[in-house]
Amino acid sequence: STCAAAEYLIANGYKEIGYLKSNINIKNFFYRQEGYERALKAHGLEIPENGLISLPPTMDGARVQMNRLLSAGIRLPEALLADNDIIALGAMKAMQDHRIPEDVSIIGFDDLPFCSITTPGLTTIHVYKQEMGRTAVRRLLELIRNGDRFVTKSQICTEFVERGSVCKRTD
Repeated sequence: STCAAAEYLIANGYKEIGYLKSNINIKNFFYRQEGYERALKAHGLEIPENGLISLPPTMDGARVQMNRLLSAGIRLPEALLADNDIIALGAMKAMQDHRIPEDVSIIGFDDLPFCSITTPGLTTIHVYKQEMGRTAVRRLLELIRNGDRFVTKSQICTEFVERGSVCKRTD
C-alpha cells in the first residue's frame, strides 16, 4: 500500500519523494518503507538527498524533531510518505511555514479519525483494523483447535483515502 501511495505521487508528477520513518524499528514499518523504495525503483527514481527522515513515532516527538531539522536548514523533498499518520501529522505541525500541499505534499498511513479534520485533511491509507482483529481471532481459534502445525501469513487489503495534503504537480 505504500507502494501504491508512492505510485499515486509519481502519477501526480512527483519525482522527488521522501520518507518519514520511525526511529524505532517496527516490522510493519520496515515493509512500508520497502514498498516505497520498490515503487521508486520501478520508475527509475532514487531516494532524494535528505529523503529518509527519521522521526519519533509520537505526534509531539515527530513535531519536535522535524522542527529541529527545519531549524538546521534541511531541504525537504517535494513530497513525503510517512510510516503512519501520527508521524505525518507531527511533521505537518512542524511544517507550518511550508504550505501543504503547495510546497510539500504528504501521505500518512492508518486513516486515524482526526485525519479528516486537520487542515488540510491528511491523504492516507485506510487500514481495516476490525477485519485484522477478526482474522487474528480466527487464527487463534485455529491454533487452539489444531495446534501449531503450520505458519500462516494473513494480509488485509487497504484503501487509499484522498484528502487535501497532496496536489497535482504542474511543473
